Amino acid sequence: MARKSFPASLLAVAVLSLGVAAGCAVQQEKAPAKPVAKTPSPAVTQALDSARTAIKNAKSHDWIWRDTEKFFKQAEEAARQGDDARAIKLANKARSQAELAVNQYYLEKAKPMLARAQAGRLTAGQKQIVEEAKEAIRDAQGRKAYDLLMKLGSK
Repeated sequence: MARKSFPASLLAVAVLSLGVAAGCAVQQEKAPAKPVAKTPSPAVTQALDSARTAIKNAKSHDWIWRDTEKFFKQAEEAARQGDDARAIKLANKARSQAELAVNQYYLEKAKPMLARAQAGRLTAGQKQIVEEAKEAIRDAQGRKAYDLLMKLGSK
């Protein structure tokens, strides 16, 4: 059987081509990905809007927790980077903290109101309101307790 010879120059070109292709592939892997400006999904936009509203409410009472706005800024950054899951998680955390801060604000307002109400003479209806307010405070429902005690007027 006759052996066919493979020209050395053709072999060299084939090896060189493979080397260049492999080198280009390695270069592409090492190149940093350019950040892509992405429009946030509707879920992210809704989470950010809810957090923004809750933070605005907490700030209107001058009662916001230390890290709440930090979490919100991190949520906005995650949204800019296209990390929807992280953006939603952080926005929800910021919203929750702002809502809890507002609840705390009302609890702190309701406690002295309750003490003043209990010190005075109350009608049967007022006593019922005081009992409901005490239960609301016990259940950490600040706004409910505050609203109930506001029905008694300034005592």
